[in-house]
Amino acid sequence: MIELRNFRIRNFKSLDNFFLDFSKFTCLIGLNSAGKSTILQAIDFISQQMKGDMSGWLKDRGWEAKELKCKFVNHQLIVVTLIFSFQKKSYAWGFAFNPTHQKCTFEIIDYFPNVKDLSEKLRIFEVKNSKYMIMKDLETNEKLQGDIIQGNYEGSFLSTVDDKLLPEVIREFKSYLKNIYSLDLLAPQELRKRSRVGSTLGLSGANLSAFLNSFTKEQKNEMLAQLKKAYPNLESFSVKKSKGGWSRLELVERFGDKKLTNEAKYLNDGVLRLIAILAQLQSQKSFLLFDEIENGINAELVEYLMDILLASKHQVMVTTHSPMILNYIDDEVAKKSVQYIYKTKEGLTKSIPFFKIPSMAEKLEMMGAGSAYVDTNLEDLMEEIEEVQKSREEEK
Repeated sequence: MIELRNFRIRNFKSLDNFFLDFSKFTCLIGLNSAGKSTILQAIDFISQQMKGDMSGWLKDRGWEAKELKCKFVNHQLIVVTLIFSFQKKSYAWGFAFNPTHQKCTFEIIDYFPNVKDLSEKLRIFEVKNSKYMIMKDLETNEKLQGDIIQGNYEGSFLSTVDDKLLPEVIREFKSYLKNIYSLDLLAPQELRKRSRVGSTLGLSGANLSAFLNSFTKEQKNEMLAQLKKAYPNLESFSVKKSKGGWSRLELVERFGDKKLTNEAKYLNDGVLRLIAILAQLQSQKSFLLFDEIENGINAELVEYLMDILLASKHQVMVTTHSPMILNYIDDEVAKKSVQYIYKTKEGLTKSIPFFKIPSMAEKLEMMGAGSAYVDTNLEDLMEEIEEVQKSREEEK
């Protein structure tokens, strides 16, 4: 089982030399424009390397490749290091992405047999100049095969390689990254639309009805059971097909002896967002990203939603401005999962575990995570954060 542990990225939008630890559940908090959404975008960018369609990804987001680079530094390449574990062993994937050519010009995967001594490592995968790949056996350090020369491609060199040629750890890692999914552009107006084709949910929520139609009977039943807990009057949901091949989502509610059928275009924002979130949790995706998770969700459903997210089999990352979200996170989980995102005087986004800030750790001893959040003027934390970061640098 793959699990992402942390990542460092340079020269991506407001992120330069940015580091973040991942938990099974990670919650990003901070002021507006601190860079929370940018972090989700960066993780989605990393995922796209394995899908090999950077042009399509940029088009979907309405971006140009040159807009990926940080405006505060003078670097040409976007450089990423991602630490992950597989079968309780640690690995690191590093790459340098050239926005002009929309591909990784250099890639490595290192294996660390002794996690306490990261100086001990074995390089099991390497690409130089976008052309040559070398893979080695973990035990013998012998080449598994000769160099492979690939033609034109986008993103990672691995996106072009047949999985049968890859060692198990790289094959599983590639699959995991391809199955990271972001809903950072989720928009109710897109969720309401009918759709014709599509087995995946779009970044904005497009193709919801077609996505639900691809579910197995078991997935649909499980999702209906979850929705009923939130909306007791709900009796069923279904995807109806029209003659033109268009599909539409319908929900049926029962009130006494009467039934009320509503198409998606008549449903409120909160119901549609909850359906989209629950649908992704039913999917085979590996790491799910949700921006401003509380948007449109009724206050009485927040605890229910958080219980589902925290119990999910997926790794999950959310951003929030709501103390209610933190109220439903246990203190021990909050210490690991809640990351405070802020901007430096230079305009760069940085992160720090929220409850490792001394004043916040002290508050958590006396009150819950949400109450500690409410009780704090975030703008007043900067001086304290600077002292903490300065102490860390001195320790290094």
